[in-house]
This record gives sequence, structure tokens and C-alpha cells, in this order.
Amino acid sequence: MTLGTGRVDAADMAADISVEAYSGICRDIRNQPKWRLDSDIDCDYYDGAQTSVDVIRRLKDAGIPPQDSNLIKPTINAVLGIEARSRTDYKITSDDERHAEIAEGLSARIKEVEAESRADRAMSDAYSSMIRAGVGWVEVSREFDPLRYPYRVREIHRNDIWWDWTSKEPDLSDARYLRRDKWVDYAQAARMFPEQQALIGNSWNGWNNLDVYEGADTGMARAYEIEQAWGQAWGHGQEDYLNRNSGMVRLSELWYRHSEEAYVVVLPDGKAIEYREDNPYHGAALSRGLVYVQKSLLPRLRVAIWLGPHKLMDVPSPLPHRDFPYVPFWCFRKDRSRVPYGLIRDMRGPQDQILDLDILLYEVLNSVKVEVDNDALDLSQNTYQEVAHNISSLRSMTVLNAQRRNAGGFKVTREHALAAQIFQLVEERRHRIEAVSGVYRAMLGASTQAASGVAINSLVEQGSTVLAEPNDNFRYARRLVGQQLLALIKHDLLGKPMSMAVKQGNKRKTVYFNREVMTHSGPVIENDIETAEVRVVLEDIPATPSFRAQQLQAFTQIVQGAPPAYQAVLYPAMLELSDIPNRHELADQLRQIGGVDGLDRPAQQVMPRTQL
Repeated sequence: MTLGTGRVDAADMAADISVEAYSGICRDIRNQPKWRLDSDIDCDYYDGAQTSVDVIRRLKDAGIPPQDSNLIKPTINAVLGIEARSRTDYKITSDDERHAEIAEGLSARIKEVEAESRADRAMSDAYSSMIRAGVGWVEVSREFDPLRYPYRVREIHRNDIWWDWTSKEPDLSDARYLRRDKWVDYAQAARMFPEQQALIGNSWNGWNNLDVYEGADTGMARAYEIEQAWGQAWGHGQEDYLNRNSGMVRLSELWYRHSEEAYVVVLPDGKAIEYREDNPYHGAALSRGLVYVQKSLLPRLRVAIWLGPHKLMDVPSPLPHRDFPYVPFWCFRKDRSRVPYGLIRDMRGPQDQILDLDILLYEVLNSVKVEVDNDALDLSQNTYQEVAHNISSLRSMTVLNAQRRNAGGFKVTREHALAAQIFQLVEERRHRIEAVSGVYRAMLGASTQAASGVAINSLVEQGSTVLAEPNDNFRYARRLVGQQLLALIKHDLLGKPMSMAVKQGNKRKTVYFNREVMTHSGPVIENDIETAEVRVVLEDIPATPSFRAQQLQAFTQIVQGAPPAYQAVLYPAMLELSDIPNRHELADQLRQIGGVDGLDRPAQQVMPRTQL
């Protein structure tokens, strides 16, 4: 048996992907640009591990202590701080007024999911990875542990994800495949796939405990031949996916798309949905001539789990959407190769120069020029080598020859004038790090030459403009995460009557989903989640304590200048902007004292069918 040696063909990307097609994907991955090492080096610069072995040797030979001149880390931290201060919440909106109440209820639901699934922390970690290394990844899925929150949002390391390099869309909607590699315990892998325990165990034991060609079962013989052919085609052994020393195996989670012929229903407004024979509404609309059906080629998403060349599972995607559950967060990408890179890439040069100039500055400050006649020293007390070794010390002693011909035959000179020029170069390189990153000293909280607050704000705004592209990419990826969370939420609410408390300004009301109510024309489903046309957007106002403090300061000035009658309305709202733990309860009490319409007005109730 031989495995494919060329690129994976689109025709091979069919349901239940073959080992030949998977080997083509692995070959594509091997031939991708080698960008990960550069991204790892970028992160090393952030971590202060940019000093090479040669530089360390130079420091030791010159007697210079180890240098700590990492200017990249505080600059990057300033960028990360901007993201933390300007973080916004999700909001569900709808262009159709009939679905406005559903959007309100889903907004409250997605904010709860965002907090409980730790989505903000995961996206913040992905933002850090994209700024430092060029790309970050966030996984949006359901939690397998039934004792945990049902939704999971986690940051995934960039070196665990491999994707179709021919993809052009930033959300990978046109990518053929995406693969995630993860090392797990051998025993855990066997428990995860009980039907494949024999295959996993034989591969782990090197096929030493089984004669694959005995008996009627040919499955193990085929698996053995596939593994042998896999090693011959790749030139590597089982160590790529088996680590017997640590007792771990590498599982590869492959998400891939393939195309199938299917029928779609074209609605009167031009929108199209897939035709489902088990949906009675589709058949009724078709029989009445309200819609028409056309044949189309639709993409399908599947997921397969591989242990090296062995396919352990291959099933249709369990997700309610058609996207990969891994969302990319891009910083910058090269135009020709599409290689991702972050802010540190352009900062490495000035950082290296700063370190070299620091070493040179130490060498200049410690340098000593000695001019000595051949009869100036008392060679019985000290040699030329001893004088050269001790002359730079603050307590050096040199014994001269009292019978020397020239009294000025021993001269020591220190070249300190050059140190000022080197120090000026160091400062210039420090400013260059700020210039290439777009993070100015005002954004770092350092003193600048700006003489007014307007000038300082102008520098901060200029830095935000330079960072507009990566921040815009982050907002786009953050919205993709919200869309996948919304898809999971809607799918879990389908056909389940439930209610959600929603706060609207100074009022609270209850929104009911999927509730059957009786009308004059018969029973109908109120706020049906399945037919709701809603989408995810980001709030315009950041939901951070620092921004709330700015709002509080501005609101305080408004309240102070307002008439007393207006203050009764504005003061409770101002109190809710503070950080007092029971601020909402105190605001409610102030509204009651001032006679302001409060939060206790009940929503208009619709009588369920069971009460009619």
C-alpha cells in the first residue's frame, strides 16, 4: 500500500476522508512557509530572552554584568492595556422589529455566557498572542465535563493549529481544512475511543503482541500496513505521534469541508435555506407555490480524529453553524506569503542595537589607553601584563622605574568623550522602538516634550490610529466568537419554553421564548428562536471600571449644573456608575424617595394557552 505524495485534491475531500487525502493534507502542512520559528523568537524578545550565547560571552569576557534592557515588554504591555481598558460587551440586534424582544433576551443571555465561559479572558490572551506573535486562536465549543458551565471559550496556542494556506478570507470560511494537534495521556486516549482501544494499544506496543495476518479480522492487518506505508512515505517513525517516555500520544483533530449536492428553498424575499424533507413547513410552502426549489452544491463540515495515520473517528460537525470552532485573531499578514507577524517583528532590530550599544558603552567607560616607554616600569615589581590587567581597576598600583630616561614615559588616557555619542545613539534607538510600534511615550505614561494636555492627547490618539488595523482585526475576530456563541445559544433554546429577565433603563421585564399563546386565529409560538433573524454586534461604550470612572466624572459635572428637579432623576443614574457594591439597591431607594419611576413596573403579560 502507498500513500498519496501530491497535494490533496478537492475531489478527495469527500465525506469520511481517506488516509490518502489526509496524507495530502499533512504534506501541504509540511510545505507551508516556516514562520513559526520567527514568531517564537518574537515572544522570546518579549520575555527578555533575546540575548544570544555570543552576546553573553562578550559580556563575560568584558567583565560586564548581564544586561536588562528589554524595552519591548513595557511597550507591548501598553498596547495590551489599551485593549483591557476599551473592552466592550456583546449586544444582539435585529433589523426586524418583530424580533426586537428576542434580541433583548438573547443580549442578556450572551452576556451571561460571556462572563461564565471566561470568553473575555480567552480573547484577551488571543489578543496578546496576535500582538506579540502575529496570530492568536480561540476555541468556541461545548464543555464535555457535565459539572462545568455548558459552553467553553479557551485560548489555543498558535503552534497547535494548522490551517489551509490557500485560504484568503480572514475567518477561514474558504479554507478546506483546519487541524489541531494535542498531546494526551495514552490511557486517556484509549478511554476516549473505546471502540479503537485494540488499534491504539497495538500501535502503542509496536505491533509486538499481535500477529496481524492470523485470523479472519483484516482490520488490524490493514492498520499495520497503513502505519508501515506512512513511515516510509514521511521518513519518520512513531515518535511523531507516540511518546512512550512520557506515556502520551498526539491526537490530530481535523476539521474539513467537502461539497454535496442538495436542494435549497428560495424564499419570496430572495433568501435561500436548505430544503428539509422532515420539515412540514417546507413541504407545505412548496405545494402551495410560495417558494421554489433549486439544486445546488453545498459545503459540509466534518471532524475526524487521527492518531498518526490511524483514523479513530469521522463524523459530521456537531456544531449548529458551518464554521471551524477555532477563530483566528490576526495582527498583520505579509502581502505575498500571507505569513502572520506582530508588532515585535519590527522592534527586534532596534532592541538588538540597544543591547550592542549598551555593551559598547560599558566597554568605552571601562577602556583605558596606556602609553609606556620600554624603561618606564620596574619589571621586578610588575610586568606589562599585570599593569594592563590592573590599570582599569579603581585601586590599581603601578611601580615605575626610578632610573627611567623620560619622566612622562608612562601615560594613562580614558576615552570618555565617545561615551556621550554612544549614549545618544542608545536614546535614538529607544525612540525608534516607539516609532515602529506606534506606541508613544505618552501612552506609556512617561514624560514627553508635549507642553499641553491637547498635545499629549494628540500623541495618544496618533498611537491609537497606528494600531487601528490590529485593533480592527481584533474586533472582527471578537465578533466571530460572539456569532458562534449565539449559534450555540440559539440551538440549545430551540423548542424549549423559557424566560429571561431583561433590564431596560430603569425598568425590568421578562422576555419569554418559544411560548405557545392563543390568539384569534389559533395557537402561535411567541418569540420563536428558530425563525429569529438576529446578529451579534459590539457595544460602542467600553464596559470597564476605568471607562465607568470617566463616565462618572463627566456625569458628576452634569448633575451639579442641573436644576434640583432634574437632579432627582440624574443622581440615581450617576450612583450606578460608581463602584459601590450595593449601588443598584441604593439607586432604587433614591428613586423611590424622589418619586421617580423605578424598576418595579411589571411587563405586560400574555396569558399562556394553558390559562385560557
